[in-house]
Amino acid sequence: MVVKINTIRSYLTLHLAYFKTELKTAMEYKANFIIQVISMFFNDVVWIFFWGLFLTKFNNINGWALSDMILLYSMITIAFGFSGLFFGGHKRISKMIVEGQLDYYLTLPKKPLYHAIISKGSWFDLGDILFGVILAIVFIPLTKLPLLFVLLIPATTILISFGIIAQSLSFYIGDSQSLSDTLYEGIIVFGTYPLSIHHGVTKFIVMFIIPAGLMVGMPVVLINQYFNWLWFILIYAFAFAILLLSIYVFYKGLKRYESGNLIGVRL
Repeated sequence: MVVKINTIRSYLTLHLAYFKTELKTAMEYKANFIIQVISMFFNDVVWIFFWGLFLTKFNNINGWALSDMILLYSMITIAFGFSGLFFGGHKRISKMIVEGQLDYYLTLPKKPLYHAIISKGSWFDLGDILFGVILAIVFIPLTKLPLLFVLLIPATTILISFGIIAQSLSFYIGDSQSLSDTLYEGIIVFGTYPLSIHHGVTKFIVMFIIPAGLMVGMPVVLINQYFNWLWFILIYAFAFAILLLSIYVFYKGLKRYESGNLIGVRL
C-alpha cells in the first residue's frame, strides 16, 4: 500500500511539474495568452447564442429545450477544457507517432502513455472551462450542480480515452493524423447537438461508436429530464471500459512503433 501511495504521489508530482512548465510558457506571452483564452470563451458564447435564438423561436427540439442545451454546452466545454488543460497530449499522439516523438517518453521511467498525454497541456483551454463553469453557475439550478460535476468525471474520461484510441490509429495504418483528428472532432461535434435528434442506427453510433451520447447527451437527460440509476451506472461502466480499451490499443500499437531516431533536448 505504501508503495502504491508513493507511486501515485510521484505521478502527481510529475503532472504538477508539467503543469507549472506549461503555465510559465503561456505567461511568456501574456497578451497572446489572454487573447486566446478570451477567444475560446467568446467562441463558445456564439454557439449558445445561436441555440438561444433558435429555441426561442421553435421552443424545443424533440423535447430538448434551451435549458437542456445550456446544460449540454456547460458539460462539453468543461470536459473539453479540462482534458485539454491537464491531458492535452491525448490529441497529439498521432503526431508523436509519425514524427518519432515517442522516443523521448520511452526512455523515461514513467508509463509512456501517461507521460505523453500530460506533457502537452494547453492553458488556452482555460477559456472553455471558464465558459462552462460560468454557464453552470448562472443558469443551472444549484440542486443540479452536484450531479453535473459527478457526471463530468465519466464525460472527461470518455473524451480523453476516445482521443487516445483515435490518435493511436497511426500505430496500425500509418500516418492517420487527418483521420484521427476528424474522429476526435466528430465526438465534439456530435456532442454539441441534442441527443433527441438521433434515431435508430445513428443513435447507436452516437451512443457507443462515437460516444458523444454517453459522454454528454445522456448525462443531460439524467440531470434535466429524468434520473435513472441503470443509465448512471452504464455511463460510468462505459467510461471505465473505454479507458481500459484506450490503454490496450495504445500499448498494443506501441509494439509496432518504429523509432524516429530523434536526438533532441527538451527544455
